[in-house]
Amino acid sequence: GFESEAEALKLRDEVFRATHSTLKGLTLASQEGRLPKPFAEPMLGEYWAAHCDFDAYLPRNNEFREQLGELRELGYKLVVFSNAPRKYARRCLDSLGLREFFRDDFIFGVEDVMPACKPEAAAFRTVLDAVGADAASSIMFEDSLKNIRACRALGMRCVFVEEEVGGEAALLGDAAKAGDADLYEAKVR
Repeated sequence: GFESEAEALKLRDEVFRATHSTLKGLTLASQEGRLPKPFAEPMLGEYWAAHCDFDAYLPRNNEFREQLGELRELGYKLVVFSNAPRKYARRCLDSLGLREFFRDDFIFGVEDVMPACKPEAAAFRTVLDAVGADAASSIMFEDSLKNIRACRALGMRCVFVEEEVGGEAALLGDAAKAGDADLYEAKVR
């Protein structure tokens, strides 16, 4: 293994900053021989799904559940796309009480779009193609400005979900730039 937890976290942060996805980053680090043992992609999703304290960090929101129900009743295709492993994304939805709103084949993890991942255009196109949608008729709810920039470049409308503290934006230094407010139609917390 690694000589210390700090060494492992240093590599994780490095590959995450480079690839925007822990799964993709560890896969590449393994292929480059930078890990103490070969990395098997399913291991990460399995581990996170079994060991994360989802309920402590993902509170349920009944108002949001009602809004998703209304969108579903209006016939909208509801899709989840995460740069995390699919199993982890599904576990998050379970904890939030939202899984019922998304067809299993409309829940995408990074392994579904690799070797691309968000914010690469190819990743978004893969998801859009899989669900039979086009960018111009899609709305992305996203907590990352880099991903919003990529979606807008494809012609999608966007809603910026602003995180209150920490998160991916803090790790990646994904700060707002001049003109970013023009990238999204709304901002929510």
